Amino acid sequence: MQAFLQTSFQNVRSSKRTDEFHNALLDEVLNANYSWADYTWKFEYQLPVDGFGGTFDIDIAGFDAEGNLKVAILGKAINSNVNKNIKNYANTSIGEAARIMYAPNIDMEKVLFVTVLPRVAPRFNTKREVVGLDDVVSAKNRTRINDILAAQYGGKVEAIDLFFDIEGVTTLSNFDYIEVNNLDTMAA
Repeated sequence: MQAFLQTSFQNVRSSKRTDEFHNALLDEVLNANYSWADYTWKFEYQLPVDGFGGTFDIDIAGFDAEGNLKVAILGKAINSNVNKNIKNYANTSIGEAARIMYAPNIDMEKVLFVTVLPRVAPRFNTKREVVGLDDVVSAKNRTRINDILAAQYGGKVEAIDLFFDIEGVTTLSNFDYIEVNNLDTMAA
């Protein structure tokens, strides 16, 4: 994950960045959940019918030996302008959980929302100039959804935040390559 994060400000809307993130995220998840190592994993899996009656794209989907969808991992790697979108991320996660958990004929073992984000994040203007810093940890502490997810799904749906520090965040002017320290890891 650390190698991905060091270049995560590059090509932020590209499929290459997404592919690198999904590979790093699956490694992180499997290191914390050894029992899923035998599952077959697919990236960008489209759930044919979700709980709303439409389709739904799952970032990383794990299937048991019989081909049944058992684990859905939805990941976000957020680098900047975090606080202004923090409530929207929470609302989206709660809605996405319903779309997966109420999909017909699926018995999910786990739905994980994994968000990788800096403890302090730069805020950019349209010219990509740093105009301020967000205290992301404080914002996340004011926007906790695990109690809601647990009440709705009895522990089958969980949100996990992996925090990291961007070294020298107060003076960075070029974000092509960043120094990353103190990356949290998922607990096994």
